[in-house]
Amino acid sequence: MKKYFLVILLIASINAQQNRTIGDMNDDGEINVADIVILVSYILDDTVDGNGDINQDGLLDIIDVVLLVNIVIYPIPDLGLFVSQQYQENELAIFYDIEYSKRPNPYGVQYSSSRTQQEEQLQDTIFLHLDLVLPPNPENKLLPMVVMIHGGGFHGGNKEQKLQYAQDYATLGYIGCTINYRLTRQNIIQESDEYYIAAVNDAVEDAMNAIRYLKTQSSVYSIDNDRIVTIGNSAGAFISLQNAIDKDESLPDQESINDYLGFSSSVSASVSTGAVFPNEALISLNFDEDDASCLIMHAEDYDPVTDTYWEDDVIPFYEAIINSGNYADLVAQPSGSHGVGVGPFEEYNADIIPFIWNQLNLNEW
Repeated sequence: MKKYFLVILLIASINAQQNRTIGDMNDDGEINVADIVILVSYILDDTVDGNGDINQDGLLDIIDVVLLVNIVIYPIPDLGLFVSQQYQENELAIFYDIEYSKRPNPYGVQYSSSRTQQEEQLQDTIFLHLDLVLPPNPENKLLPMVVMIHGGGFHGGNKEQKLQYAQDYATLGYIGCTINYRLTRQNIIQESDEYYIAAVNDAVEDAMNAIRYLKTQSSVYSIDNDRIVTIGNSAGAFISLQNAIDKDESLPDQESINDYLGFSSSVSASVSTGAVFPNEALISLNFDEDDASCLIMHAEDYDPVTDTYWEDDVIPFYEAIINSGNYADLVAQPSGSHGVGVGPFEEYNADIIPFIWNQLNLNEW
């Protein structure tokens, strides 16, 4: 169950107006018990101080106190397994093109990869594959897993685009994975909203089945089924968020098939960049405290690709998650941006790595 007492790392973000580190209430360069005492006193006195707004929801309340307490009690290491590079790429084992599902292609308008679009459209059956990257595991323990989901507007892209990310996370000690899912010809999905929604539902269904398949293979690949995070950009971000909020469910007025009965597509956390549910779509989602925690990365003003706004769409979505009792975190990308790099060695790793550590409870691994 996702509760606010889940540990979160002190975000290394800065209050732009005062150049202060969030959580360091007395500006002494350290986060300790003294800062907790000051935060409590500010809440009791109704004193406004952005440094105490740990979850960045615009309020100072008991949630911020609990989060700050956990920062003090459970500091995240600067180096070590799941935080910094532990292995070289030549130490990783890569398994390519593992089939996890298949679907009929009666109209010849779908395919699983932009690399094989022409030949797959001529086939009656679409075979869906994933790549898996395993780090050394000398103690044969169950390992947390990062599942990468590519973007491409539901008509383009392929798993190979995210293989490097899967390898990068594996060098930290995670099992890395990158998946294909059904894509639909662009002219078809642009023909009507009905076709577009059906195409999206197919993609979501496939991603959910990929996760279920991976869970069935826990004993084969040493996957910790309770420590899985999905990371997606653009269309992949939408898939990641949809599964986080409405695991095992189809889109409204659609149907989906579970290929692995007895296994859920639930994960512990979702990281997304370049996608958010627009405000008018929130009514169709079933927000719950048991949903996967969400790290939502979005242009701080406007994303021209998805036509979504920070104030009108991102904030209401974030608040719906918070109000359900679940945990979410927001990261503002540059205005006008779409997707950004989500690898462990890229610009936003200071947001992503701590989020994964906390939501997968890796301090207890």
